[in-house]
Amino acid sequence: MEKYDHKSIEKKWQTAWEQAGMYVADENSTKPKKYVLDMFPYPSGDGLHLGHVENYTATCIYSRYLRMKGFNVMHPIGWDAFGLPAENYAIKTGTHPDVSTHQNIKNFTAQMKSLGVSSDWTREIDTSSPEYYRWTQWFFLLLYKNGLAYKKKAKVNWCESCKTVLANEQAENGVCERCKNEVIQKDLEQWFFKITDYADDLIDDLSSVDWPSSTIAAQRNWIGRSEGVEFNMSVVGTSESIAVYTTRIDTVFGMTYVVLAPEHPLVQKLSSSIKNTAEVNAYIDVTKKKTELERTELAKEKTGVKLEGVEAINPFTKQPVPVFIGDYVLGNYGTGAVMAVPAHDERDFEFAKKYNLPIVQVIEPVLTQMTGSAKFREDEPVQQSHGVIVIIKHWSEDKYLGLRWPTAGWGTFLTGGIDEGFTPEQTALKEIHEETGYKKAVIVRNLGVIHSKYYHEPKKLNRFGHAPTFYVELQNGEQDEVSAEETSKHEAVWLTRGELDTFLTAESHQQALKLLDATLYTDSGILTCSSEFDGLTSEEAREKMAVWLEKEGLGAKKVNYRLRDWLVSRQRYWGAPIPIIYCDDCGEVAVPEENLPVLLPTDVDFRPTGESPLKYSKTFNDVVCPKCSKPARREADTMDTFVCSSWYYFRFADPHNAKEFASRETIEKWLPVDMYMGGAEHTVLHLMYARFFTKVLKKLGYINFDEPFAKLRHQGMILAEDGRKMSKSLGNVINPNTIIEEFGADTLRLHEMFLGPLEDMKAWNSTTIVGPRRFLERVWKLTEKVSADGDEKATDASLHKTIKKVGDDIEKFGFNTAISSLMILVNDLEKAEKISRNTFETLLILLAPFAPHLTEELWHEIGNTESVHLAQWPIYDASKCVESETTVAIQVNGKLRDTMVVTTGTSDDEIIRLGLDLPNIQKWVLGKEIKKTIVVKGKLLSIVVGE
Repeated sequence: MEKYDHKSIEKKWQTAWEQAGMYVADENSTKPKKYVLDMFPYPSGDGLHLGHVENYTATCIYSRYLRMKGFNVMHPIGWDAFGLPAENYAIKTGTHPDVSTHQNIKNFTAQMKSLGVSSDWTREIDTSSPEYYRWTQWFFLLLYKNGLAYKKKAKVNWCESCKTVLANEQAENGVCERCKNEVIQKDLEQWFFKITDYADDLIDDLSSVDWPSSTIAAQRNWIGRSEGVEFNMSVVGTSESIAVYTTRIDTVFGMTYVVLAPEHPLVQKLSSSIKNTAEVNAYIDVTKKKTELERTELAKEKTGVKLEGVEAINPFTKQPVPVFIGDYVLGNYGTGAVMAVPAHDERDFEFAKKYNLPIVQVIEPVLTQMTGSAKFREDEPVQQSHGVIVIIKHWSEDKYLGLRWPTAGWGTFLTGGIDEGFTPEQTALKEIHEETGYKKAVIVRNLGVIHSKYYHEPKKLNRFGHAPTFYVELQNGEQDEVSAEETSKHEAVWLTRGELDTFLTAESHQQALKLLDATLYTDSGILTCSSEFDGLTSEEAREKMAVWLEKEGLGAKKVNYRLRDWLVSRQRYWGAPIPIIYCDDCGEVAVPEENLPVLLPTDVDFRPTGESPLKYSKTFNDVVCPKCSKPARREADTMDTFVCSSWYYFRFADPHNAKEFASRETIEKWLPVDMYMGGAEHTVLHLMYARFFTKVLKKLGYINFDEPFAKLRHQGMILAEDGRKMSKSLGNVINPNTIIEEFGADTLRLHEMFLGPLEDMKAWNSTTIVGPRRFLERVWKLTEKVSADGDEKATDASLHKTIKKVGDDIEKFGFNTAISSLMILVNDLEKAEKISRNTFETLLILLAPFAPHLTEELWHEIGNTESVHLAQWPIYDASKCVESETTVAIQVNGKLRDTMVVTTGTSDDEIIRLGLDLPNIQKWVLGKEIKKTIVVKGKLLSIVVGE
């Protein structure tokens, strides 16, 4: 047989598959459908990179597998061609974006086809084509006509580098997600989509999708639904009031001041009452120059100015509190005002300490011991107990008294029960003398009450303890003798502040130490100093206080969200024009649907200036009002490219429809997407927006499902060999074309999938790519062993276990372990003198999704006429899986570096060879002398290398 020549084989079969329409989804098929989708790429000038290869190889493997399992698979491809990446490239090269974008698409297409991806190219879409963005504009009008698109003047995120506004999601942490430059705030008239109308649906429906837990959590956090109350505080001596929203109304008796955003309209309304207007106005001017990030950064020092002469009334206490303005409060979030409770909020605490404001504790901690011998036992009865916790300071050293309890394994402060007739203070002093003998102790601070649930090991029962906590200083070392009974219980030790951190085992005593440092407790607990609400838990108090507010007409329960409406205007050229016309007489007028698409003009300078380039196009603005036929002007902003990608998954179902974005019939046939694959960087942006569009369509009756992507997976980033992100400026970019030319597409596909778990971040390794290449060459040579009289029984167990393993692993996207099991099967087949045709065909079918070109060639080489990719996926026979497998740990110089699964009975030499082929092992042994290899049967491979 001739040598394995990837160049001729791969080109040959790529052409054959395309001519045969191998991967075209069948609209008339009766097979069950599977819609497999990649997040479509930006066709940048840099071309395909290794991250793309990983993404498209993974979905290609999955799609090929599903076809062989009997599904009618739609696996389309298209281009997210509008937007900043393509436009910035065009600006850089001086080429019109329409020209450069389509040159890039041509390059991307050739590269993707060279990988052998099984995409349906008949469904190819391009978001920058009028045929596509006509329907993007239709979607804008759909939202507009249903009250979900509106224009308003607002503070917006402005990127001076990109010369455009950005949505909040594109300016996270105060930097542009495209160019990474700082984002500033501007007041501009902009278009918004009312995504906030769907905030509850966007949170609630996350429970119905099979997505990574981290992605679901990120979406929940971004939407940021919180349940609380909003209430009004009257301003002393005026008819004005301050509305505040809080999720912690249970802390309201601890409110000692109020903070308004500097831009709050009430600041101007109260100007006649403010006695330090010059100071206030100066602070406001400084705040205007700060970005939202600078104002809300957690680590920054909190600043503010008191509004002298202004006080607000706490409706619960009826007492006045001072009013401040502070830049860490934002006017566009909540009510633009916060009630400040410094004893129970870290931000408020820092502010209060800086400005010497009162700190009033109104929540007593409730702690539940969850670890150790004192772990609270939920299924056992609970005994109430009342005692004290006492922190004792040494009279001359910076040390504190700790008690070590040998039988229980505890480390605590001094503690003891409150006897009848004794106050907590009297108990604290009595316990100090009885348990330590010290005579001269002074209570310096009452730290409040700590409530704790724990298991009392010596008494063998659960306790719910209520402990007033005191900080005590010893005046000297005078000490009486302590009884033997006390010393037998515990040992007294003097500890530094740092040693206490690890010494204290009880959560209640750890909390006491925190209270010593600062009177700050931010969790729920039991109310104190809160009038008739004393003794209630935080949960009980929140409910009762909300009822009281509603009864008094001062407030009500309210749900708040972090999510803001989606800003979609862009002051750039390369995007879909917004289909709105402005008429002096008729105002805002929607472009009639029959006049769509509103074409992007060509007679403009597309280089950004900060204004929309479309303003200066004569052909674009030569328009009359659709209502009155008088001269009018078009909206000059274009749409955020994320609008284009918010509905593209529908278009793939019906890409050539000129009458609607997609017919109901094709939507019902193909949607929702069964498997969606793409980078985790789109967790908040694209995924949130696509879900919003889907929910709008469901509500308006266009579709019958709630979520666009039933299953979602993220591929990890492929780093450069130096462990850094690949970048031209760093000179560490690997071009897939070079790898394909030298080793072949099948080798590249295998290598990327074998580097590690798909979702992990992995570094590229050029030296280990020879391993997958050698593996394919070994499969190629196995053809020589195929014989009519090959013995199937000798390899049946290995074969059927591999059938099960590869199928299971592909289902869960565990491609690296699937490849590993195929390598083990090939090892077993190499040991046989002859291989039956049936066995070899099964191997080729299992390998086909991973190495489509080589397997197709060998499939035909042994006499088949139809494609291996049309073959039926084999069914494993559990009764034949009689041989066991074992996991071998692999050490390099005594340190565990990897593991692998091998068939029981695999020879020592084979275990050594397999182990040395693993990428995680090669990086520790390459270029070093292998001094010794030791195999402990079925357990361990130890490799010793020289330094």
